[in-house]
Amino acid sequence: MVLSLHENSIRKLQIFVTVVDSGGFSAAQTILGKSAATISIQMKELEEQLGMTLCHRGRSGFGMTEQGRAVYDAAQNVLGAFSNFNLTTAEIQDRLVGEVKIGMQANMATNPTLKLPEAIRRFQTRENEVVFRLEETRSADQQSRTLEGRYDLSIGLYPNRISGLDYTVLFAETVALYCAADHPLAGIEDETEVARKLGNFAVVSSGSGLEHAINKPDTLPQPTAFTEDMDAAMLLVLSGCYLGFIPTHFAENWANKGLVRPILPDRFSTEIEFHLITKRGGRENNVVDVFISDLLDSHAITPSEKK
Repeated sequence: MVLSLHENSIRKLQIFVTVVDSGGFSAAQTILGKSAATISIQMKELEEQLGMTLCHRGRSGFGMTEQGRAVYDAAQNVLGAFSNFNLTTAEIQDRLVGEVKIGMQANMATNPTLKLPEAIRRFQTRENEVVFRLEETRSADQQSRTLEGRYDLSIGLYPNRISGLDYTVLFAETVALYCAADHPLAGIEDETEVARKLGNFAVVSSGSGLEHAINKPDTLPQPTAFTEDMDAAMLLVLSGCYLGFIPTHFAENWANKGLVRPILPDRFSTEIEFHLITKRGGRENNVVDVFISDLLDSHAITPSEKK
């Protein structure tokens, strides 16, 4: 007869081992929290299942048969493996293993309000076997890929929201209208004069997401140059031939060198919000949940502030 172990068999083997280790049924009652009669019944069922007598009990006391000793040794191995299995699965549940795939707006490394480095640092204080994959791409692609599951989360500008995603404000940045230092508008502080002259100059669009997020002056002409890359937009502004809306943190390097200047920053600056987006619904990957928690904590955002 081939024995097929199941959960009930494991319990009976545990009772058998406890009885042996305790030296008999009576001594095992307290440990098992069962009456001697119940223990006797379950031992009898185990013997019937195995097709052998495991122990003798009577006036002469408790003792194992030769087969009982062999089953006891085998049961120790089975129960030890069972215990190790439970410990291993518990460790697997707690261990951080897998990937975190992040879609990102380009050119955000210079923004001091983005706390992604801090979030990664928090995450890496834990023992883990996690691979991070970061990819810069357009806002629309971030949304579609996050919805499809290609990204676990994305960080960017999302003027047009789509269903199936959760949006959480993560941080903000200031965008100003810039021109080259030798541009005719550089240094003009009279708002009326600037408004009158704005229509005479070419403008570069610094990305579709930014275009929808900023407040542009009515007299600003439509863009005649287009790019999704902030480096390319800055090159066009540096040429002296184009005006462009550039994040102040990104333009700071060139502004400090005197190469570009903001045009009436009090009038033409806009603060825009960046969001964290995730696919709505539960996630099977607890690694992503842990990292998102670190990301929110790094930005001092509580769950109640999510929107």
